[in-house]
Amino acid sequence: MDAMSNRTKQRRTGGLTLLLYQRTLHPELFKIHASEQVSRRAYEADIWLVEGGHVIMLTAGKNTLTEVIVTNNEPLTDRGLLQSIPCRGEKYHEMTAGENIRYMISTQEEQLTQTLYDATRQEISSYAAKRELMTADLPGSPEQGGSLSVLDIERQSHSLIVHSFHLFDESQMVIKTQAIIEVMKN
Repeated sequence: MDAMSNRTKQRRTGGLTLLLYQRTLHPELFKIHASEQVSRRAYEADIWLVEGGHVIMLTAGKNTLTEVIVTNNEPLTDRGLLQSIPCRGEKYHEMTAGENIRYMISTQEEQLTQTLYDATRQEISSYAAKRELMTADLPGSPEQGGSLSVLDIERQSHSLIVHSFHLFDESQMVIKTQAIIEVMKN
Protein backbone atom coordinates (compact mmCIF):
# COMPACT_ATOMS: atom_id res chain seq x y z
CA MET A 1 0.00 0.00 0.00
CA ASP A 2 2.77 2.48 0.89
CA ALA A 3 4.70 1.82 -2.33
CA MET A 4 1.60 2.43 -4.42
CA SER A 5 0.71 5.75 -2.76
CA ASN A 6 4.36 6.84 -3.08
CA ARG A 7 4.32 6.07 -6.82
CA THR A 8 1.13 8.07 -7.28
CA LYS A 9 2.66 11.00 -5.40
CA GLN A 10 5.84 10.85 -7.53
CA ARG A 11 3.79 10.77 -10.72
CA ARG A 12 1.78 13.81 -9.73
CA THR A 13 4.86 15.89 -8.88
CA GLY A 14 6.55 14.99 -12.18
CA GLY A 15 3.79 16.30 -14.42
CA LEU A 16 4.13 19.52 -16.37
CA THR A 17 1.61 22.24 -17.12
CA LEU A 18 1.34 24.20 -20.36
CA LEU A 19 0.57 27.89 -19.81
CA LEU A 20 -0.15 30.15 -22.76
CA TYR A 21 0.11 33.93 -22.37
CA GLN A 22 -0.65 36.77 -24.74
CA ARG A 23 2.29 38.82 -23.42
CA THR A 24 5.99 38.52 -22.57
CA LEU A 25 7.05 37.36 -19.12
CA HIS A 26 9.85 38.77 -17.01
CA PRO A 27 13.01 36.65 -16.62
CA GLU A 28 12.94 37.15 -12.83
CA LEU A 29 9.94 34.77 -12.67
CA PHE A 30 12.25 31.88 -13.61
CA LYS A 31 15.56 30.25 -12.81
CA ILE A 32 17.03 30.30 -16.34
CA HIS A 33 19.67 27.64 -17.17
CA ALA A 34 20.11 28.40 -20.89
CA SER A 35 18.74 30.98 -23.31
CA GLU A 36 18.71 31.97 -26.95
CA GLN A 37 17.31 34.87 -28.95
CA VAL A 38 16.03 34.39 -32.50
CA SER A 39 15.48 37.34 -34.80
CA ARG A 40 13.83 36.97 -38.21
CA ARG A 41 12.12 39.48 -40.46
CA ALA A 42 8.68 38.07 -39.48
CA TYR A 43 9.26 37.59 -35.72
CA GLU A 44 11.51 37.80 -32.69
CA ALA A 45 11.71 35.08 -30.07
CA ASP A 46 13.28 34.44 -26.68
CA ILE A 47 13.75 30.80 -25.71
CA TRP A 48 14.72 29.78 -22.18
CA LEU A 49 15.42 26.46 -20.51
CA VAL A 50 14.20 27.03 -16.97
CA GLU A 51 14.05 24.98 -13.79
CA GLY A 52 11.49 22.24 -14.49
CA GLY A 53 10.65 23.22 -18.07
CA HIS A 54 11.00 25.91 -20.74
CA VAL A 55 9.66 29.26 -21.99
CA ILE A 56 9.19 30.39 -25.60
CA MET A 57 8.15 34.01 -26.22
CA LEU A 58 7.44 34.95 -29.84
CA THR A 59 6.48 38.44 -30.98
CA ALA A 60 5.25 39.19 -34.50
CA GLY A 61 4.22 42.78 -35.12
CA LYS A 62 1.98 43.86 -32.25
CA ASN A 63 1.14 40.29 -31.13
CA THR A 64 2.96 38.11 -28.62
CA LEU A 65 2.46 34.47 -27.67
CA THR A 66 4.33 32.93 -24.76
CA GLU A 67 4.46 29.18 -24.15
CA VAL A 68 5.49 28.18 -20.63
CA ILE A 69 5.90 24.52 -19.71
CA VAL A 70 6.77 24.07 -16.03
CA THR A 71 6.31 21.64 -13.15
CA ASN A 72 4.51 24.26 -11.10
CA ASN A 73 0.71 23.82 -11.37
CA GLU A 74 -0.07 27.39 -10.31
CA PRO A 75 0.00 30.05 -13.04
CA LEU A 76 2.97 32.39 -12.59
CA THR A 77 0.64 35.30 -13.15
CA ASP A 78 -2.95 35.59 -14.33
CA ARG A 79 -2.24 38.72 -16.36
CA GLY A 80 -2.44 37.82 -20.04
CA LEU A 81 -3.04 34.11 -19.32
CA LEU A 82 -4.94 32.56 -22.23
CA GLN A 83 -4.95 28.90 -21.16
CA SER A 84 -3.57 26.44 -18.62
CA ILE A 85 -3.41 22.80 -19.76
CA PRO A 86 -1.94 19.83 -17.83
CA CYS A 87 0.54 17.80 -19.95
CA ARG A 88 -0.87 14.41 -18.88
CA GLY A 89 -1.00 11.51 -21.32
CA GLU A 90 -1.07 12.58 -24.97
CA LYS A 91 -2.53 15.96 -25.93
CA TYR A 92 -2.85 18.13 -29.01
CA HIS A 93 -3.77 21.80 -28.89
CA GLU A 94 -4.16 24.42 -31.60
CA MET A 95 -5.05 28.12 -31.45
CA THR A 96 -4.53 31.53 -33.04
CA ALA A 97 -3.17 34.46 -31.03
CA GLY A 98 -3.99 37.91 -32.29
CA GLU A 99 -4.52 38.04 -36.01
CA ASN A 100 -1.18 36.63 -37.13
CA ILE A 101 0.23 33.91 -34.82
CA ARG A 102 -0.86 30.29 -35.29
CA TYR A 103 0.15 27.87 -32.52
CA MET A 104 0.08 24.07 -32.49
CA ILE A 105 1.48 21.73 -29.85
CA SER A 106 1.45 18.03 -29.13
CA THR A 107 2.56 16.69 -25.77
CA GLN A 108 3.29 13.16 -24.62
CA GLU A 109 3.91 12.10 -21.04
CA GLU A 110 5.31 8.65 -20.20
CA GLN A 111 6.31 7.08 -16.92
CA LEU A 112 8.97 4.45 -17.61
CA THR A 113 10.58 1.60 -15.72
CA GLN A 114 13.98 2.50 -14.26
CA THR A 115 15.88 0.51 -16.92
CA LEU A 116 13.96 2.03 -19.82
CA TYR A 117 14.20 5.51 -18.26
CA ASP A 118 17.99 5.23 -17.87
CA ALA A 119 18.38 4.10 -21.50
CA THR A 120 16.09 6.91 -22.76
CA ARG A 121 17.95 9.50 -20.70
CA GLN A 122 21.30 8.33 -22.10
CA GLU A 123 19.97 8.32 -25.67
CA ILE A 124 18.53 11.84 -25.43
CA SER A 125 21.66 13.13 -23.70
CA SER A 126 23.89 11.68 -26.47
CA TYR A 127 21.59 13.05 -29.21
CA ALA A 128 21.68 16.53 -27.60
CA ALA A 129 25.49 16.50 -27.29
CA LYS A 130 25.99 15.30 -30.87
CA ARG A 131 23.68 18.02 -32.29
CA GLU A 132 24.83 20.71 -29.79
CA LEU A 133 21.28 21.34 -28.60
CA MET A 134 20.19 23.61 -25.74
CA THR A 135 20.52 21.41 -22.65
CA ALA A 136 20.13 21.65 -18.87
CA ASP A 137 21.30 18.53 -17.00
CA LEU A 138 20.60 19.22 -13.33
CA PRO A 139 21.92 16.96 -10.58
CA GLY A 140 19.59 15.80 -7.83
CA SER A 141 19.41 17.51 -4.44
CA PRO A 142 17.80 16.54 -1.12
CA GLU A 143 14.69 18.58 -2.09
CA GLN A 144 14.43 17.50 -5.72
CA GLY A 145 15.57 14.67 -7.97
CA GLY A 146 17.80 15.29 -10.97
CA SER A 147 16.43 16.24 -14.36
CA LEU A 148 17.44 16.61 -17.98
CA SER A 149 15.84 19.14 -20.33
CA VAL A 150 16.69 19.45 -24.03
CA LEU A 151 15.34 21.82 -26.70
CA ASP A 152 15.78 21.11 -30.41
CA ILE A 153 14.97 24.40 -32.14
CA GLU A 154 14.27 24.85 -35.86
CA ARG A 155 14.48 28.55 -36.78
CA GLN A 156 12.61 29.19 -40.01
CA SER A 157 11.75 32.47 -41.73
CA HIS A 158 8.06 32.52 -40.66
CA SER A 159 7.93 29.83 -37.98
CA LEU A 160 9.66 28.39 -34.97
CA ILE A 161 9.52 24.65 -34.36
CA VAL A 162 10.62 23.46 -30.93
CA HIS A 163 10.94 19.84 -29.85
CA SER A 164 11.39 19.54 -26.09
CA PHE A 165 12.39 16.62 -23.90
CA HIS A 166 11.98 16.90 -20.13
CA LEU A 167 13.12 13.94 -18.02
CA PHE A 168 12.69 13.67 -14.24
CA ASP A 169 14.91 11.13 -12.46
CA GLU A 170 12.86 10.77 -9.27
CA SER A 171 9.64 9.73 -11.03
CA GLN A 172 11.18 8.26 -14.24
CA MET A 173 8.87 10.64 -16.11
CA VAL A 174 9.58 11.64 -19.71
CA ILE A 175 7.61 14.50 -21.26
CA LYS A 176 8.07 15.30 -24.96
CA THR A 177 6.51 18.23 -26.76
CA GLN A 178 6.53 19.55 -30.31
CA ALA A 179 5.39 23.13 -30.79
CA ILE A 180 4.97 25.00 -34.06
CA ILE A 181 4.55 28.75 -33.78
CA GLU A 182 3.85 30.22 -37.17
CA VAL A 183 3.53 33.81 -38.31
CA MET A 184 0.69 33.93 -40.83
CA LYS A 185 1.23 36.10 -43.88
CA ASN A 186 -1.50 38.64 -44.48
